Amino acid sequence: MKRILFYYPSNKASVQIETTLFNLKELGHTIFLLTSCEKGILHQRLEEKGIETHANPIPKNYFYYPKQILFLIKFCSKKKIDYVFGNLQHANFIAVIAQYFLKAKVITFRHHFKFNKGNFGIPLKVNKNEVLFDKIINRLSKCIVVPSKGVYQGIVQFEKVYLKKLHIIPYLYDFELYPRPNGIEVESIRKAYKARMLVIMAARLIPFKRHLLLFPVFKKLIERGFDIQVLILDEGPEKDNLDAFIKQNQLENHIHLLGYRKNIIDFLAASDVIIHPSLTEASSNVIKEIGLQEKVVMVCKGVGDFDAYIEHGSNGFFLDIAKPEVDAEKYLSYLYENPNIAEDMGKKLKESILNNFASNKKVLQLYEDLLKKA
Repeated sequence: MKRILFYYPSNKASVQIETTLFNLKELGHTIFLLTSCEKGILHQRLEEKGIETHANPIPKNYFYYPKQILFLIKFCSKKKIDYVFGNLQHANFIAVIAQYFLKAKVITFRHHFKFNKGNFGIPLKVNKNEVLFDKIINRLSKCIVVPSKGVYQGIVQFEKVYLKKLHIIPYLYDFELYPRPNGIEVESIRKAYKARMLVIMAARLIPFKRHLLLFPVFKKLIERGFDIQVLILDEGPEKDNLDAFIKQNQLENHIHLLGYRKNIIDFLAASDVIIHPSLTEASSNVIKEIGLQEKVVMVCKGVGDFDAYIEHGSNGFFLDIAKPEVDAEKYLSYLYENPNIAEDMGKKLKESILNNFASNKKVLQLYEDLLKKA
């Protein structure tokens, strides 16, 4: 059995991370968590399951990265770590530099890829530091794990990563760890935004998620007399643009920017349909969460792992990735005029999610195979 360090830059709770570490521990491996930030809810939850956690929060100055690299080297030596699982760009950068001074093998986990500038008409503000960090991580990593075919293809197409480095290992899920909807809160949301159809969009307000692309669709449907309410959850730099559209078109009574909500599960349970025209995903948790609530989903084909469990017209709707607004208008109209199909689609989606993700045996075998090869 191996001693595995999960190296991570966040302390936020994560069902996917907790499930992964709990399952690896149950296989007999000794698991450690080390974050580059202070301890938080993630540490607490892991410690409750007997996983040793550590944190190394230090001021971010010119000596930040050298200090973090040195700390990681000493930590791995002291704890006799066999494998370092680096997650997210910040931790991966530190880990790939430190690997030259480690006995442990470093495996980097990528959850994103960089589109070329201007894809699908989106004017991207390129962060040169992030691009540089990704290039360094890609070049120095000996083994890179991605969670879905969508990320794999994106990294190959846009970042030209050497194929033999890449491995697809889907996320692990324990759906029992997800919170249950609060019936009183759900009913309260339905009353506050009373409508024949309650539409939700739950994603960071950034260009890649393409909220603004669908706002004219909502406007058109409302002008046609559709009784709909649209709830936009989360925060991000696109908020001002979205707010401006709402005000300019006098849609304040129909489209609502609600910001980040801790009880997102209550909003998902209260809604009728989620529209998620995102251009890029690792493996969307929110679609799985709302699918477990037996709701209708609309997502873009070829993104993340949607193709693995969504069947168009049966348990959800696929939007054309180039022009999702055209399909969104068509399928929202169809759903509005045929509300009886929603219950059956929702049940089929839940069944598909459970069939594809409730058992972690195959994914855990991929982890075991990876440890033998890396």
